Amino acid sequence: MRRLTALWAALALLLAGCGGVGSGAPATSAPAAKAASDYPTKAIDVMAPANPGGGFDSTARIFQKALTDDKIVSVNVTVSNKPGAGGTVGMAELIKNSAGDPYKLIMVGRVTVGSQITGKTEAKVSQLTPIARVMAETEVIVAPASSPFNSIKDVIDALKRDPKAVKIAGGSAGGIDHELAALLVKEAGKDVKDLAYVPFAGGGEAAAAIIGGQVQLGISGYGEFKGQIDAKQMKAIAISADQKLKSVSIPTLKEGGVNIGLTNWRLLAAPPGISEADTARLKEIATKVHDGKTWQEAIEKNSWFDSFTTENLITFVATEQSSLTATLTALGLVK
Repeated sequence: MRRLTALWAALALLLAGCGGVGSGAPATSAPAAKAASDYPTKAIDVMAPANPGGGFDSTARIFQKALTDDKIVSVNVTVSNKPGAGGTVGMAELIKNSAGDPYKLIMVGRVTVGSQITGKTEAKVSQLTPIARVMAETEVIVAPASSPFNSIKDVIDALKRDPKAVKIAGGSAGGIDHELAALLVKEAGKDVKDLAYVPFAGGGEAAAAIIGGQVQLGISGYGEFKGQIDAKQMKAIAISADQKLKSVSIPTLKEGGVNIGLTNWRLLAAPPGISEADTARLKEIATKVHDGKTWQEAIEKNSWFDSFTTENLITFVATEQSSLTATLTALGLVK
């Protein structure tokens, strides 16, 4: 009996030493934890899949600034621009060339989902490893400073008369700017096929067209046009969110009698195939960015909505893709 007891004791010690049954963790837990704590050990690049001056670019650069200024990481952090097709060009490149690399990050958003649907690209936001939904933002409808448009009623009336005569500048085809423009034409009782939408790869290019009077209206995230609105180079007609902005007095579409409510969002993501340990570490880093001084100041300055989360993002992206497919199909934007 004593011999059998000794054998069982030896077996228990052997299993405990190997990290097996009864140890409370798998044998690979120690290396995984070490990998998580080691990240980052080299430079990080955050891709903004649009031209400088747009929403992706500004969000990526604020994230970069927070990482360094708030001393969240000690490695070099860069931002690279890869514009095209609502972010799908840069996203496709990241998926193809950087799978498994946690040092290559990207900012994507609702526009990217919309562009993948309307553009029929093989690259999908759902292929990425989601890290954090970092913010949400209202769209704003603007006009040149000298425009006769002063309210959303003026805009709807003009669209009712002739939608083809109202050129609307915005981001890539199929994105949230395009979606909102189509909804306005539909609200005016006109065929979306008559929408005169002029897409641009970046907010800076769209802003130049609006200020220069090459188009009658512009649509983008509020943060992209805030500087021009403050400088009175553009007039803000209405915002698309149900919730009013704290810092400025711009009416919502619903306040103007237009039953549309729409907000944009941006998601920090990594390539497919990164480890669970690196995913967890990146979520921890993103949370520190959100909680830090730089990001909180940016929320206030840019009138963002604080929708930060690292939870249930796979479900969130799938739901957005499903609902946006239905919306864009109903608007006739999916060919």
